Amino acid sequence: MITDRISLNAALKYLDQFEQNEGNIIDVLFSVRNNTSSVSTTTTFNNLSVLRAFIDKYTPLKAFEDVDCSPLLLFELKKFSIIKNATDKNFIYVDDSIFITKSNNINQFSLESFNRDYGRDITEIKSVFSSIKINEYILNQLEYVKCGYLEIHTEESMESLKKLYNKYK
Repeated sequence: MITDRISLNAALKYLDQFEQNEGNIIDVLFSVRNNTSSVSTTTTFNNLSVLRAFIDKYTPLKAFEDVDCSPLLLFELKKFSIIKNATDKNFIYVDDSIFITKSNNINQFSLESFNRDYGRDITEIKSVFSSIKINEYILNQLEYVKCGYLEIHTEESMESLKKLYNKYK
């Protein structure tokens, strides 16, 4: 519940700025990864209002407690579209960690700013997310040990995550 809020809020912040400059954002696609698995899934939001409602409902602002009792998910933005100049065919998608578009309707300065700012933040978030290590006292402890009985993640990982949470919550 912590890392998903951090990663979604960072994306929402820059998508909101992009929408103010370029036009209504629709069809927002994220990849979602769990910190205990290398498998990614995807999820789509119709627009920023739906994304904002999802963040409020499923990743509410809360105290940094019981982090070990919640799955740590990373949402990484992959593509979105803009409604501009009477068309919704203004696709913006990630290619080799940089967002690009083939649409002539999108201002390149807006896209460069988005790449710089969101790119910087998601790189920081991914770095902390990747460094979250599990202290495995017991083999497969996530399945067998009651939450809160043992500290699952290393103390260093949690300190880094706490700083990040305070920055992006």
